[in-house]
Amino acid sequence: QGLDIVRLKNRFKEPVFTGYCDALYNIKIDGIICEVQLHVSAIVAYKEESHHYYGFFRSFFAGNVLACKNRIDMLEKCIDPNADVQTALEEMLKSDDEDLMWGMYDLVEEMGDWYLCEVLCQRLCEIDPDDLNCKNNLACALDDQGKYAES
Repeated sequence: QGLDIVRLKNRFKEPVFTGYCDALYNIKIDGIICEVQLHVSAIVAYKEESHHYYGFFRSFFAGNVLACKNRIDMLEKCIDPNADVQTALEEMLKSDDEDLMWGMYDLVEEMGDWYLCEVLCQRLCEIDPDDLNCKNNLACALDDQGKYAES
């Protein structure tokens, strides 16, 4: 009666990799398309807490297609259930791919993993010893771990 379901994304059936699930309906009402989201009530509190991370990931995947592909590839290595995280990190640290490492740095910094920030910054400083941004981030990562003398 004046409305059409244009699209349904049922993430109850296939949740995202974090386990989050909902149903998104795009509904056309009198020429206007709106989105209706259905989820269980316990998710409301979760969504309020996680909105900050949603904003981060939106910006994390902004940019040109190749940069986004590289970030997705990096994340897939990290979330592969068959992958050993330590091995994936060691492989990343062997490379000279600064963009990939900065992308991972942004992610682990947002998660508050200061030790991984330290490890990534140490490698980035090896690649480019004159990069003051890297040195500053390394000092901050050390400081955030309470390693004041080293920072």
